Amino acid sequence: KFGGAGGKVGGVDQSWTDIIENAETILYREINYQDEAENAIRFAKDFGLGLGGTSVRSTAKSVNGEKLESASEWLRVPFTYGDLSSEKFLVMEFVPSIKVSNDAKLDSAGITQEDREYLAEALARSYLRQFVTNRFFSTDPHPGNLGVEVFNDEDRPPRLVFYDFGQACTLSKDQSLGILEVIESIIDLDAKKSVSAFNRMGVLKDNADLDKVLAKVQSNYDSGRLKVKKRKVRNSAKY
Repeated sequence: KFGGAGGKVGGVDQSWTDIIENAETILYREINYQDEAENAIRFAKDFGLGLGGTSVRSTAKSVNGEKLESASEWLRVPFTYGDLSSEKFLVMEFVPSIKVSNDAKLDSAGITQEDREYLAEALARSYLRQFVTNRFFSTDPHPGNLGVEVFNDEDRPPRLVFYDFGQACTLSKDQSLGILEVIESIIDLDAKKSVSAFNRMGVLKDNADLDKVLAKVQSNYDSGRLKVKKRKVRNSAKY
């Protein structure tokens, strides 16, 4: 048996009932391939990705309302055949790649350190776009769901491949803009702006002690636990 209230874990209030109910929702969503097909199709449309890794018109817009270009130069997902998919069947394009954590195969394929940094930047930029403009993101980006597509053209950098859209989440406008404000506050090492962003995102409890939260964030900045490393963008970057 599990009690309704789990007390505090790491100083945070927990409820076993809520945890189990959330797990049930997630597990049933994971085995519904119709949901996954819809997630994959939306993800591809947001980034302007078509069959064969081609460029199509993106449905997403920037924070300023401007149309965003296709990300097909640096990002790919398997094309999903929605008309052939169902709750029990998922029909997708076959897209071979190298597992993002398989260093031996990446080395063998000629993926350099510069290429790896480029791929890391592509992953970071993809999530910035998912959080801030698409307001829809993949919640399961572990190495088994990320691949590297290598091209015979030596002048073309490798392309990041996303797989598995069984778990995805939508964001409200305040959550989305709050994430952007958190990122900006980290860059500026601005603790007050961080706390303000937390409030906008709705991640703080109604009775949270904001002075303690502010002090903790400021301590992290002052101690150097959070650092921003700036570097030049690769000349051939297409994102």
